Amino acid sequence: MSYVLDFFLGYLVAIAGFIAPGMLNVLAAKISITESKRAALIFILGTITIVLLQVFTGVYFAKFLDSHPGVSNTLKKFGTVIFVLLTIAFLYNGFRVKKPKKDVQIKSKQNRYVYGLMMASFNMFAIPFFAISSLTLASKDLFDFSLTSIILFSVGAVLGTFTVFYSYAIFFKKIENKVEVLINNIYFILAAFTGTVAIMSIYRLIQG
Repeated sequence: MSYVLDFFLGYLVAIAGFIAPGMLNVLAAKISITESKRAALIFILGTITIVLLQVFTGVYFAKFLDSHPGVSNTLKKFGTVIFVLLTIAFLYNGFRVKKPKKDVQIKSKQNRYVYGLMMASFNMFAIPFFAISSLTLASKDLFDFSLTSIILFSVGAVLGTFTVFYSYAIFFKKIENKVEVLINNIYFILAAFTGTVAIMSIYRLIQG
């Protein structure tokens, strides 16, 4: 049962991490619209190949932190400051930019699988995101850092990422207006998330 939970948690964490409109899922949608769903699928397969490496690296880094409490505690304090600064930055951008738009360009003569590999490699947020997520789950006794658990969590995360990206590729035209609303408010959504994490982190530091 715990193995099923490892897979399911990885799946949910990946969906939470990639559900908001970003470079990769919007690219998958644009490739699907301008070329074909097959081209989008090949692009997505390239992206999830890199995501698998990123998840595995992030969780293994979290395993190292979990086994070295001194390093982990220092990083927790540093991470709290980062989350506070991110919250301020997101709020500032949210009020400053009424309707932020990002024109995502597609390289027309690029092999779609290689293009997916390349673009996913630019996402530096993935490794720390999965590291922090797995550490949080471990602190709640929902996850351990055994090799089997890490593999199942990583596979679940890859399938969760695939679900999000392929859903964008298939359904983007139908939900384009709703996605536009989400894009316009993404800074406030991110600020709410980082602000919540910052408050929780400060509370734990005070209690600890």
